[in-house]
Amino acid sequence: MKNTTRSFRLVCAQDQINDVESLLHAEGFRFEPQPCFALARTLTAEPMPLGRSIAARFGYIYIQDKSSMLPPLALAPESGDRVLDFCASPGSKTGILSSLVGPTGLVLANEPSPDRLATLRVNMRHLGCYNVATCKYEGQSLPLQDDSWPRILLDAPCSGWGTVDKNPKAAQMWAGEKTAPLEILQRELLTRAAGLLAPGGRLLYSTCTTNERENEDQVRFATEHLGLVTEPLAEFPGFRFAPSLPGCLLVDGEGSLAQGFFLAALKKPGQAEKSVRATKAELPGELVSRHEFSSRTGLDTGWLPEHCFLRVGGRVYLILEQAAELPAELRWQGFAVGKSAGDSILADATLRMFVPPRPDEKSLVLEQVSTIRELLSGQSLSWAGPGKRLAFYFKGLPLGFLTIKGNRCLWSDR
Repeated sequence: MKNTTRSFRLVCAQDQINDVESLLHAEGFRFEPQPCFALARTLTAEPMPLGRSIAARFGYIYIQDKSSMLPPLALAPESGDRVLDFCASPGSKTGILSSLVGPTGLVLANEPSPDRLATLRVNMRHLGCYNVATCKYEGQSLPLQDDSWPRILLDAPCSGWGTVDKNPKAAQMWAGEKTAPLEILQRELLTRAAGLLAPGGRLLYSTCTTNERENEDQVRFATEHLGLVTEPLAEFPGFRFAPSLPGCLLVDGEGSLAQGFFLAALKKPGQAEKSVRATKAELPGELVSRHEFSSRTGLDTGWLPEHCFLRVGGRVYLILEQAAELPAELRWQGFAVGKSAGDSILADATLRMFVPPRPDEKSLVLEQVSTIRELLSGQSLSWAGPGKRLAFYFKGLPLGFLTIKGNRCLWSDR
């Protein structure tokens, strides 16, 4: 059995932690909690690749270096907050932001690269981050109103010197003056982020490098030229930190058994003002109320925050009320939930967000991971209940829907 210092985080509500850990334990995984974050874990035994676990298959864990978890935690948005994630892909930090702001909050995740944007959207969908809207812009030209975002995360493109354990060529690729283009880009992004930041708001600047020119020098630029001020950051337990500017954190990767990382919290002076709602965008396609969606699909989404659905281009998207307030000039995408053709709507059976939070007498509750593995391998189970779709669970943990065919039920992720 393989011993490892790899870290990951649970992707679940507080009342689901025991069931997710039970699911991992049942497959032989062992791990320890990390003091930096209630959902962070470090593997101590990995009988097979963690990414092949049932918990990973259903989006209940995300493999992530523990240093990478720090930026959203340091930004510290509250429940219901609106957060702008400037350079979001692959979504490791976006997912934590989604959890922190909760169902009534909103994360606008931007990614300029089409390929990386596709990865971001796949990951957000797999993790069930329905309060994340995505868009594709160069960060320097995001079409958003100045002074309008109370929380901004700028995890900037960087040389990656802090990841040399996984990317040994990073320091060589970005040695000496080779980082100059990155430094210019970082300042451009910082300048735009400072403009979008609301008075009294917080901007968290982070990199996975230990290069002073990309870290401390950029903070000096922000304070000397952009009118921002640094806010002290408390050291996170479970880490060692190297010397840096006052108020900034530089993770000692070797001493922390993690990647090297830099974090700086920047504040725009002034008092937070009541935000003025942007003009709503005219969304393309057909808006479908949640009641109509329920009548067409048989799925109840009443436990989600206020929402509707959008049919466009053969796809169906969940549109939260808070996302509908995004400005009209911004092109963004909601949370993809299925397909449509004619009058029919086919919701994706793999989305556990549609599964009732608690099983009832019509649900299938499984206690053995071997049974789940059999379903995932294509085997079916006997079932005598009515309907075409069956919600199934591991203990109290929603997994998805099985398809009922005759007196059998089976799993399909198509």
